Amino acid sequence: MSPEKIREKIQAVIEDAQVMTSGEDCNFSVVVTSEAFEGKSPLLRHRMVNDIFKDEFASGALHALSIKTKTPE
Repeated sequence: MSPEKIREKIQAVIEDAQVMTSGEDCNFSVVVTSEAFEGKSPLLRHRMVNDIFKDEFASGALHALSIKTKTPE
């Protein structure tokens, strides 16, 4: 999986998301900034992003994803 593909998948679900990715192969880190996170707990924010990659985790295409979420403020 590529950083571009990760960014595209997140932006397809969280449309206003600004995504910064780093990593390679099947281990990546992302920083996602979106108004969709406003008023949500950190756990719920991470679940929103993790749920996008359920199939990739199940297939092994993605092994680890470190997530940091922020609101635009």
